This record gives sequence, C-alpha cells and structure tokens, in this order.
Amino acid sequence: MTKHALRELARTPDLAQKLPIENDAAARNKALMPIAGPATRSLDGGSGRAMVVDGVACIPVIGPIFPRDNFLTRYGYATSITGVQRDLFAALAADDVNACLLVIDSPGGAVSGVNGLADQLFAARSVKPLAAHATGTAASGAYWLGSQAERFTIERTGIVGSIGVVVCMPKQTEADVDGNVWFDIVSTNAPNKRPDPSTDDGMAEIVATLDALEGQFIADVSRGRNVAADKVTSDFGRGGTRVGADAQAAGMVDGISSIDAALTRMARVGKSFRKGQQAAR
Repeated sequence: MTKHALRELARTPDLAQKLPIENDAAARNKALMPIAGPATRSLDGGSGRAMVVDGVACIPVIGPIFPRDNFLTRYGYATSITGVQRDLFAALAADDVNACLLVIDSPGGAVSGVNGLADQLFAARSVKPLAAHATGTAASGAYWLGSQAERFTIERTGIVGSIGVVVCMPKQTEADVDGNVWFDIVSTNAPNKRPDPSTDDGMAEIVATLDALEGQFIADVSRGRNVAADKVTSDFGRGGTRVGADAQAAGMVDGISSIDAALTRMARVGKSFRKGQQAAR
C-alpha cells in the first residue's frame, strides 16, 4: 500500500465517525463507478457494487483493499477481496455478460487473499475476455490484480506500480496512557515469533518474510504481463510508481485510454467473443 494511504488507514477509528451514510444502496453503489447512463444496472448475484453496461461487467477495485467485507467496503470507501470474487464469479456465470472490466482506483492494501484472487482473475481470461482500467491509481495490491487482465489501460494521469511489500511494526519504549508497559515473552524454540525490528536479527527476520511475499507478487505480475521476472524488478519502478505514457513505455500497462474508450472496446470485444461462441456450437 502507498505510504499516504497506509497512514490514512491507521486513522480508521476516527474516520468511521465522519463517514456519510447513504441509505439508498443502489444510488450508493452507482456512485462508486465512473460509468453512468440509463442502460447501467447492478450485476445480479454479486457484491452489489459491480455494474453491467452493454454486456460488460464493470467490477470496481476502489479504495484500500481488505481481505473481507467491513464497514468501509459496505459504504464504498474500500474494496474487499471476497467482494471482487463474488462479482467475478457472478459475471462469469451470467448469460448476459460477455466480458469483464476491472475499474481500478486504489492505493493497494492487505496482502492476505490477493494472490488467490490474482490466480482467479488470470484463470478467468480463459472463460470470458477480461481487461483492467485505472481511472486514477493502481498501486501495490491493486496493480497486482490489474496486471492479471489480458489488457491493462490507464488514464494519461494514471499512476501504477508500487511493487513490493511493506509492514509497519510498533515497538513500545515507554508506558502507555494507562501507565502500562507490555512485554512480549516467547517460548524457547520460537525466538522469531516476535522479532524485534530494532535489532539486526529481528530486522533480518522481518525482511525475509517481506521478500518471500514480494517474490510471489513479482511472479504474478510476470505471469500476468507476460514478461520476465527480471524485467519486473528492473523496469517496473523498483517499488516506485510510473505515470501514464512512462508506465506504458516500461511495459507496465498496454495503453493510455479513457474509461469510456476502455468500456467501448470491451463491449466490442465481448460481442465478438459471444458471436464466436455461438458459431462454435
């Protein structure tokens, strides 16, 4: 997750008191998508957030990514892995959906569940056409997911990348507001259960875990983008992000497009796919 988003997420308890609550679920969910029109409808059987336009299931990946639903995902301020999975499965099963489009504007989020969803997205390409489009940011876990699509486009000011894994670990050095100091005491054969980030050994243990997670991240991006893992590590920002045409030149995305153009293209691709299926019967 990007640094700013991670800090904002740490303020979640305060944020919860300030969120406007929209009682009209249909209006709230439509507001999540930068796509509108009388032909736009909710995807049946999904999370309630995905919309179908001209035979294309538009699946939102908007805001921080969590493994499961919570109050932020319920009111449209974040995305859950389980919610995207429900939308994906519903879209693949729907007879009136010809193609899928991930609509992304997310700083990334928790690692848990992202690899599994990435596998499902990559496998979905063999069932129905799947594309991704970033209307704003597709960073970290959001880029991980978007990279699994057959075609990945972004706006001219779209930001992609932030490949890598980060963890924030507190270490108590003085008494808390209640006057308590907490000690972590682990069993004899589990010294790495509570690594101390202020020591070299503890930091090495933490980095080893992050590197293992990063390795899977890079492997999935390599598979989805159909490039060597070495290219991902050397050309895809080295943990940083790239914007618009620079991201395309690096091979991180396939093109620069508006959301309308991306949707129009997928509607055309989807109809062609459907005709090909019917002709083969």
